[in-house]
Amino acid sequence: MTDDDRRRADGNRTADGGTDLADLDLEVGFTLGLGMEFEPTVRWAASEGFDFVELLLDGPYARERIADRAESMRSALTDAGVGIVVHLPFVVDPGSPFAPVRAGAVEELTAGMDLAADLGAETVVFHPSSDAWDLGWAETETRGFVHEALDELVPAAIEHGLDPCLENIVSSYYVAARFPELLERYPDASMTFDTSHALLSGMDEAAQAAFCREHAGRIGHLHLVDTRGGDDEHLPVGMGRIDFETALGGLADAGWSGTATLEVGTEDRDTIALGKRHVRTLVGDR
Repeated sequence: MTDDDRRRADGNRTADGGTDLADLDLEVGFTLGLGMEFEPTVRWAASEGFDFVELLLDGPYARERIADRAESMRSALTDAGVGIVVHLPFVVDPGSPFAPVRAGAVEELTAGMDLAADLGAETVVFHPSSDAWDLGWAETETRGFVHEALDELVPAAIEHGLDPCLENIVSSYYVAARFPELLERYPDASMTFDTSHALLSGMDEAAQAAFCREHAGRIGHLHLVDTRGGDDEHLPVGMGRIDFETALGGLADAGWSGTATLEVGTEDRDTIALGKRHVRTLVGDR
């Protein structure tokens, strides 16, 4: 940490030694559940003061199923004053060891970027991972397959006017602690920092804060996900064990601003809204 970083961090300490998150300017959204109807949910998001929704292109919202709805969906977002972040399908394996499968994955994810741009998204989230059988393929090989896909996908996102925000996940070489390697390899890519994935891969809250402080300039998007530990439970903030005041302190020290999704595993509106209130309590109402 530089002297400037230390001074900035000291300036964000509260009287009791905690972290003041008031300088953390978050646009808050939530994952639009697969069973949630798009237009009514977007209107509800606006009424609750959410800034955007995050749409996973899978299930009823798979690209081929909604391609002909892109114009009406974009109009619904515009009318409500709500933005959108698009999460590409994570079951599509860009790191497949089988070249035709990998090529098909790249083709599908690139088509998803087309749709994301049509919907008005500025950020697209996807996983830099491989589902290759670990008994049959060495880690160095699977990492190479991932790189082959990203060599095409990162430029494709840029060409679509999208920020490619690669996400740290648990079952991948590129857990949060190894992400600097990926960011160095792909200078045009950004990171989606997932708090639950980071914790479950061995990065506690203090380590998360240090990581985010150091790499704030490369973090383009957040997944604020809580967990009680042991599993990626996709709980709203405040309903698990993660100390978000500590975890987000590094971003506050860096004066970070950007989009943060409550990537929740519920479609209950009251629970989603409660998660947002917990976030706003942390950073102060804006």
